[in-house]
Amino acid sequence: MLHVEDRELVVPGQLIAEGDYLVQEGTFREGDHVYASVVGLVRVRDKKIRVIPLQGPYIPKRDDAVIGIVIDTHHAGWELDLGSPYSGNLSVSDLLQRKVDLDREDISRYLKIGDAVFARVKEVNELMRVSLEAGDRNMGRVPGGKLVEISPKKIPRVIGHKGSMISVLQKVGGCGLKVGQNGRVIVWGKDPRRVNAVVEALLMIEREAHTSGLTDRVRQFLEEKSKGGA
Repeated sequence: MLHVEDRELVVPGQLIAEGDYLVQEGTFREGDHVYASVVGLVRVRDKKIRVIPLQGPYIPKRDDAVIGIVIDTHHAGWELDLGSPYSGNLSVSDLLQRKVDLDREDISRYLKIGDAVFARVKEVNELMRVSLEAGDRNMGRVPGGKLVEISPKKIPRVIGHKGSMISVLQKVGGCGLKVGQNGRVIVWGKDPRRVNAVVEALLMIEREAHTSGLTDRVRQFLEEKSKGGA
């Protein structure tokens, strides 16, 4: 028996269901009762129950796309801040996708401290040392744009079901976006006014991620902004 609806906002300790449900992320069982362990949105699929957290730090996972900021250099690469308790290491070979003679080549020509880098998590070992790679097309240093930081837990809403939300942000907002699963988004475009509108829309998504009809509201907001509305 369910005590809440799918996508309902719940708080820690709230009773979600009774019965033989399979407990997953964000839930725990006491006897026949299933409770929420975090603040988040309930998702029920068949007999599986989980709660998607609305807050929490980014914890790197293999294959995540992330936006890192170069904070240090070393002989063979760079250290990147990921907005996480754990920084990432990007070797020059994982940036350039080729062998590099470190005695002959000055790697500072590729990245410098403060640069934003769109990368992928290559590996996370048992000590939470994070290795990155950025040699794929559309990855590497991001030369411009406005960096926005939101809760990493809200990134699925920025992307939307089958990419519905990010499509609205790009097409209606008239801007390009790079989205990192660590809660960072870079927005760029020719019109600063439209860039600022998309930034406002991202902050709206963060505030209202738990509500329904959000994609339509974001679309309406961006359409009004594109017409010069307040």
